[in-house]
Amino acid sequence: MTLSLTEIEIAWLAGLIEGEGSFGLDARSATQYKISRAPPSPYMRISMIDEDVIERVGKLVNKKCFSPTRRTVTEKQVYAVHVGDRATLSWLLPRLFPYFGKRRQEAVQECLDALADWEVWYAAGKRGEMAKQGVLSKKFMASKSFDMMSPDVFENIPDVLEDIPDVLENIL
Repeated sequence: MTLSLTEIEIAWLAGLIEGEGSFGLDARSATQYKISRAPPSPYMRISMIDEDVIERVGKLVNKKCFSPTRRTVTEKQVYAVHVGDRATLSWLLPRLFPYFGKRRQEAVQECLDALADWEVWYAAGKRGEMAKQGVLSKKFMASKSFDMMSPDVFENIPDVLEDIPDVLENIL
């Protein structure tokens, strides 16, 4: 994923994220599998009550703006953008990094390290081990967001669809 942002847009986005955003690691998949646990998934999130500003952020990073159910203490609606796909984060985080203060740079570095760990894990074939484990336990895990899925997962859909009758027969 390559975004087409100018240096000014990157600097504007970094300034906004410095004040209103957060970075983190989602480690939920580590609790779902006994073996071959995936490295934590990094994410970036920004939320505020200014819908027009959040919509602009969404356009810049090619993500939709959404409204969490929570409101502020004064009952104002909150708007947010969440970036969790590795391709966008891999492109965006290194470009934002120099604009951040020390604390944000440390958080971004954790995300960049997690992206690198995932690449090593994926290259070692560990994702396939997780998939086999899911089928063997008759427990199918689906991503809640296609953002979190590797683009190459869609290349194998025709092959997977052919195997569904056999898999269902073994389960039933």
